[in-house]
Amino acid sequence: MNDETAAKMSENKGTEDTPNVPISTSTDEQNSELRKAVIRSEDTEQELDTSSLEEKSLEELVALASEMLVLTPKAAADKLKVIKNVFYEKYNAAKNDAKELFEQENTDPEVHFKYEKAPLTNQLTEIDAQIKQARVEEKLRIEQEKKKNLATKGALLKKLEEIVSNDETLDSISQVKEIQREWKAIRVLPKEAVQDLWDRYNLLQNKFYDNHGINIELKELDRQKNLEAKIELTKKVEELHNEKSIKRCFILLNKLHEDFKNVGPVPQESREPIWLAFKSASDAVYEAKRAVYEELEKAKEDNLAKKNLLIEKAEVFNAVKPETIKDWNEKTKVFEDLFSEWKKIGPVPKSDKDAAWTKFNGIRNDFYTGRKAFFKVLNAEKGTNLKAKEALCASVEALAESKDWAETTKKILNAQAEWKKIGPVPEKVNQAIWKRFRSTCDKFFEAKNAAFSGKREEEKENLVKKEELIKRLKALSTKKVTHKEAFAELKQINAEWRSAGFVPHKDVKRISKAYDEANNAVYTKYSKQIEEAKAANLGEHYASIKEASKDGIKQLEREEFGIKKRIGSLREEIASIERNMSFFAMSKTAEKMLKDFEVKIEKTKKQIDKLKVELSAIKKAKRDDTSADSEPSTEASAE
Repeated sequence: MNDETAAKMSENKGTEDTPNVPISTSTDEQNSELRKAVIRSEDTEQELDTSSLEEKSLEELVALASEMLVLTPKAAADKLKVIKNVFYEKYNAAKNDAKELFEQENTDPEVHFKYEKAPLTNQLTEIDAQIKQARVEEKLRIEQEKKKNLATKGALLKKLEEIVSNDETLDSISQVKEIQREWKAIRVLPKEAVQDLWDRYNLLQNKFYDNHGINIELKELDRQKNLEAKIELTKKVEELHNEKSIKRCFILLNKLHEDFKNVGPVPQESREPIWLAFKSASDAVYEAKRAVYEELEKAKEDNLAKKNLLIEKAEVFNAVKPETIKDWNEKTKVFEDLFSEWKKIGPVPKSDKDAAWTKFNGIRNDFYTGRKAFFKVLNAEKGTNLKAKEALCASVEALAESKDWAETTKKILNAQAEWKKIGPVPEKVNQAIWKRFRSTCDKFFEAKNAAFSGKREEEKENLVKKEELIKRLKALSTKKVTHKEAFAELKQINAEWRSAGFVPHKDVKRISKAYDEANNAVYTKYSKQIEEAKAANLGEHYASIKEASKDGIKQLEREEFGIKKRIGSLREEIASIERNMSFFAMSKTAEKMLKDFEVKIEKTKKQIDKLKVELSAIKKAKRDDTSADSEPSTEASAE
């Protein structure tokens, strides 16, 4: 509607009653059906796609379910239903696999199967219960609100009826305007009462404005303002052509219709023209959005055709099962690519969505079931490998006490080479069997090293020297010197320690422990100066740590571990803050809180950047380690 037409309408004067609710036409019914179809379609697109959840772990699915708690109860319930379906399908499959493996490897009838991820089901059940309770409370609240609103509108009708029944006063029109304002503000009502309330309200309004009482001029002015309001609403309808979301467009259009209905009477001669202009603008919006909707539906049909083609490809690839590990891995890659392509394709018609996914996923499940069966047979070989490794353990255990150093060394090295050739064993016993083999080999080589370590008297003298060095270390930890001076002396002490040679075997652990404790005491003593040195020159600082003792590299590794742990902790802190931000974003008072969160995140990120600089300095110091004091034993065993 152009401004000239609107101006002509605003010039019309006269008396009239408030227009009745227009009689429904076939066009109105078509528009209503289109609106419902669009809302259903967009709601479907907002649903969680089952295929998008397939690659998530059980823990990730439970975490995703917990995020649903911030949604409206209905939206949360709809999305949780999809999550639960995927979770329990994956959970049951994983549980069955774990139980089957347990039954294969467990030989103790007193030990019963217990699935380690069972607590996740309790977490999901708790989330489900919270959402269901919220849904019940939401429905109850809405019903209570409807009853309250019904009673409020009933009271407003009673007030309006009293005004119409009595003689008009100068305050009558202001009282009616207040009733109109309150009436318009009330939205949610029992469906069965809506039309009756409107009919009674409209009738009383007509009676009031038809009464040519002392407020006739004010009524005429009110009609003119109502006309201007309806003209403005018509313009707002025309602006909806620019709204990109069809669903939002129709929601806004529906609200504009409700507002138009509640505006109130206009001059009699303008009643029909303004309604026709408003309806024409509405119909034009519906037609324009209908064309867009049909294009979107056509795109969904095209997407369905693409997904059907992927289903056909999957059927072809699944028709012949592979027979080798290589073939299984290659075909697994094919199915992974098909799945990736499936997820890239856009939405399909709602009526075909579940059927298409069920068929495609069924083919995938059949393929992976075959793959599982194939590798199950291969896993049976792990039992054979375990027996072979147990035999090797027995053979080296028989040699562990031998004093024929040369011949036994050859045999144990041969056993280590044979160990490497044997394939994997069941995961449950992998570490235990390896520790058994490794500890036996180490026992022999330690005995051999002890036999060639020198004379007993020399070892005793070396012990005395090292005990004196420990005393010097302890004294150093109490001196008041700079950390550089301390490290210089520490370096000298450690050089003497390395040159002191072997000590009696029975004293090795004790003397090493005492030495390490004394060393650590020095580091602790000068910790504050060390921190200052870090800030001043990290590279020099970590290089000095490395060179200060034979355990310099280990000290760097401890520093590196501590920094990495701190970075991980800070990152977890950021993730926690971001989750809280998404939760509090819905609050009306969230602006200041969100700003505080952002400041805290930025501060934490700076801490991480600082720690990364330290980490880089440590790694550089470790890479520059070109002067190892001793070569690794060629007799050391390795897995």
